[in-house]
Amino acid sequence: MNRKLTAILAAAAISTMAAPLGAAPASAAPPATGVSALAYGTYVVVGGLVRSGPTALASIGCTTAFGHTATGSTAAVTVPTAGSVGATRTSAATSTTTTYKISRATATTGAVNLLGGLVRADAVTGASTATLSTSGVYGGGNRAELIGLKIGGRALNANPAPNSAIPLRTSAGAALATVYLNTQTKAFSGNDWRVSTTALRVVITAQNSLGLPVGSRIDVGVANTSLSRPVVGLVSGMGYATSANLADGAVSSSRTALAYPPCTGGSGRATVATAGVPGVVSTGTTTTDVISTITATSRRSQVKSTIGAPRVLNGLISADTIVAETSAAQSSAGATPVTTDASRFVGLRITGLPSITSTVKPNTVVTVQGLGRVTLHKVTRTATSVEVVMIEVVTDRVLGSLPTGSVVRVGYSASSLL
Repeated sequence: MNRKLTAILAAAAISTMAAPLGAAPASAAPPATGVSALAYGTYVVVGGLVRSGPTALASIGCTTAFGHTATGSTAAVTVPTAGSVGATRTSAATSTTTTYKISRATATTGAVNLLGGLVRADAVTGASTATLSTSGVYGGGNRAELIGLKIGGRALNANPAPNSAIPLRTSAGAALATVYLNTQTKAFSGNDWRVSTTALRVVITAQNSLGLPVGSRIDVGVANTSLSRPVVGLVSGMGYATSANLADGAVSSSRTALAYPPCTGGSGRATVATAGVPGVVSTGTTTTDVISTITATSRRSQVKSTIGAPRVLNGLISADTIVAETSAAQSSAGATPVTTDASRFVGLRITGLPSITSTVKPNTVVTVQGLGRVTLHKVTRTATSVEVVMIEVVTDRVLGSLPTGSVVRVGYSASSLL
């Protein structure tokens, strides 16, 4: 529920936000523990599109260093039709004691009024704590508190049982949604011990007069924490289909089919039937696959974005398929990192430039009349990272809502070792 609409990957992807590229080369070191923590007040998905969130994000990206804190806050915000939430405060912290390594996250919101008043609360708090003892035992706790909670006009306990589900009906008795209270997990996911809490979640389950599509979701009071098994180091990366930024760097069209490889090991996928930048880029089915493998002696990150039938300015630039694929790996502690770029075009065509084909060399720069400066298969490397943008356009004129100097990207993949 943000004043500025934001497009962000589903919550599962949010919990594995990557750190920046270009960290210093890894050196031989004993295995360490990875830690992360994040909290946010609200997250709203309507009709498959993120309409708001995460608000007041407080995040500590995956790291092996403890002793960090982060906070976030926002004033009351509203998303039309979905509802409103009061001021939000969030915090994330990592610490160590003589007996524990600890990751904590807390999100507290003010008054909640959702779905025309059918779901209300005076305040909502979600909190999670993950712990690892010096003896190697993983533990932690979840907490959800919903003061003044009312669902369908009925007052409920402020401390609901874990993973409660309550059907919600309209005043006329028609099915509308399911309200989930104190949704919590405490388990290993791949290499991570994850403790997560969502204090309040509303999922639309039926057609309704509010105009909210079935499957729309509202999350309130989210806190996620994690600690990893021993690792030689962490990984990072990101992949997406399309994006557009203004000349000053402000986001004009958010990243589509966005996915991050889990920084302590795991996999994920983001798939969309169509993606693009309105009025400038369109695509067919797009899939971004991410996978990372982390052990006590080795690590690897791989990101592959496959984009079907991309079209820039109604086919001024087009291709049958674009694959943006990178990886970064280290075979053992202290070994030299290896980065690879397996990206490629299939059926690349540019109107007026018949010499440009799918075999175009990396970092080729051309000027396309009616569009601007175009870099094809742009590659950037460091000792521990590789970043690829298959088509990058810097516009030389106004295109739709994009002013001159805007940067449009199609096919992005980045992999790195932290």
